[in-house]
Amino acid sequence: MLTGCWDRREIEERTSVVGIAIDKSTTHPDMVLLTVQIPIPIKIAGSGGGKSGGGGKEAVKIMSSEGRTVLEAFQNLQKRLNQELFYGHTRVIAIGEALAKEGVNPIFDPFRRTPQIRRLLWPLVVKGDARELLQAGPNLEQIPIVYVMTMIENGTKTGRLPDMNLGNFYIDLSSKSSEPYLNYMEVHGDDIKWSGIAVFKRDKMVGTLSEDEAWSLLMMSEKKDGGYVTFPYKGRAGELVTVSTEYIKSKKQISFTDGRPVVRIKVFLEGNLLEKTFPSDLFKASEISQLQEGAEAYLNKEAKDLIHKLQKDYKSDILGIGDRLRSYYPKQWKQMNWSQDFPYADIVVTYDLKIRNTGMEMR
Repeated sequence: MLTGCWDRREIEERTSVVGIAIDKSTTHPDMVLLTVQIPIPIKIAGSGGGKSGGGGKEAVKIMSSEGRTVLEAFQNLQKRLNQELFYGHTRVIAIGEALAKEGVNPIFDPFRRTPQIRRLLWPLVVKGDARELLQAGPNLEQIPIVYVMTMIENGTKTGRLPDMNLGNFYIDLSSKSSEPYLNYMEVHGDDIKWSGIAVFKRDKMVGTLSEDEAWSLLMMSEKKDGGYVTFPYKGRAGELVTVSTEYIKSKKQISFTDGRPVVRIKVFLEGNLLEKTFPSDLFKASEISQLQEGAEAYLNKEAKDLIHKLQKDYKSDILGIGDRLRSYYPKQWKQMNWSQDFPYADIVVTYDLKIRNTGMEMR
């Protein structure tokens, strides 16, 4: 009855994996290339290693292995280690773009089944090879993959990046009424950059959204501000205005015309004027109105271009409109094949922006 911790494993007897990258093998096309980032405790500052403490690339070990499946690649990697691999501290799973385009279901299947993998970690798609993300060494963190983790976490908190963790990705991947998407990263040497969103159709990546397109998506679907809005005043390229978004909400209305869904999305924004590159008299209410109208026209065009790309180019409902149809209109939903009907739905997005604060002015 009192067995205690009979199956315990001391932390010193485990090799923790903090980051995982999976690519197509260049030498064996039928295999995957698995790369892991493993911290070296004695080389991490503050670990009691004295002068041996460090950071960046010196504090981690990068190891790779090939296999016909992801699990086989892990097993082949385990044969080269003296301690058992432990995935409870894994914070990032990066997938190479070429592999993501072939389908990610086989890649995520073993992660879905093991209890060690946290649902709150960040799955990412990397332009080119995913292993480059683990090989990059930004010196702002002792463990390089922690830099990527905090970049995503802080971006989601401030509303600039999508909050797409592994658990949410599993939900969208299994849904019949919406499509999944992931954060898209680029790596240039030691420089790591968020470059928008990787769009999926079922489990296959079909394209990407730029940073501005991704921010439009955040406003519509996740009700996040997506950062600042910079637009040309009255269409003049040399006169730019930047507005922040401090408050946001959206309203969706769905109706049907001859069985065809008609979707109207209204996004309400309140923000502050942060910058303008031209003189104007902001003490006049008409000038404020022109700034608001200019911002609304710019956002409406961005949203229209985004909807066209999702419907005609990618045919992927990452907006979650299908979820709302299935929930509120079950009778009509049963009569539709949303995967085929989504490209022909009538979807229009409009913005209503109010500038509440213009900051200090000089006359």
